[in-house]
Amino acid sequence: MDPGKHDQRIAESFGKQAATFEDERLNMAFTSGLPWLVEHIAPVAGEQILEVAAGTALVGRALADAGSEVVALDRTVAMLEEGRRHTTGRAPHLLVGTAERLPFPDGCFDAVVTRFSLHHLVEPHGVLAEMSRVCRRGGRLVVKDLVADNDPAVAEQQDRVESWRDPSHLRMPPRGAVAGWLADLGHQVTQVSMREVERPLEPWLEQSVTAEDGSTLVRQAMEVELAGGEVTGMRPRRRDGELWFGQTWEVTAAR
Repeated sequence: MDPGKHDQRIAESFGKQAATFEDERLNMAFTSGLPWLVEHIAPVAGEQILEVAAGTALVGRALADAGSEVVALDRTVAMLEEGRRHTTGRAPHLLVGTAERLPFPDGCFDAVVTRFSLHHLVEPHGVLAEMSRVCRRGGRLVVKDLVADNDPAVAEQQDRVESWRDPSHLRMPPRGAVAGWLADLGHQVTQVSMREVERPLEPWLEQSVTAEDGSTLVRQAMEVELAGGEVTGMRPRRRDGELWFGQTWEVTAAR
């Protein structure tokens, strides 16, 4: 994969999605999972926290409201500006930058967190290494992401559906992979938690501003599975006449 071309896909996808990340009709999945993630981060007033690939800094804003000093870094200017417009409490410091090359010296943060970013990254292990580098000894790393089905064939189909929805998607980590990567980097994994989430299909597609051809492919794949065809890994079902699907979210915390 050409990293430059993929960076362009990320810029295009998230430039389009900036407004929908703060749309209350569409971002309920993000906001409903926020307390669960903050609980794992366990912010302390006055400590220094970095949110990597922060998007609109939804997490960073919650951590700042808890009294932490927060830097929220993202490569997409439109995302950070949208977050700035929606900040009502304590504001994190918003910074343009890439997860692959964090512009900070070693060991300068008490905690480093990222959410729903690894499945967009060409080298997720390398990004975790960068997060580790800027975290102080004894500090905390917390990662939240989608995780794939245990069956590799089903996981491949999951990624195909996700990429139809958002072309910047690459691959979901297998369950427990993040814990293994952090352990490889010398960290003590303190907690791995999973949550099964059910979501309505159409708001999910609207939030990502998915092109009609991509939306059609996603809908068709789920309809095929409901009719007894190929398994997507998205656990489609009908609820009150509408298509819903499922995701598995995993939070990994380490020191």
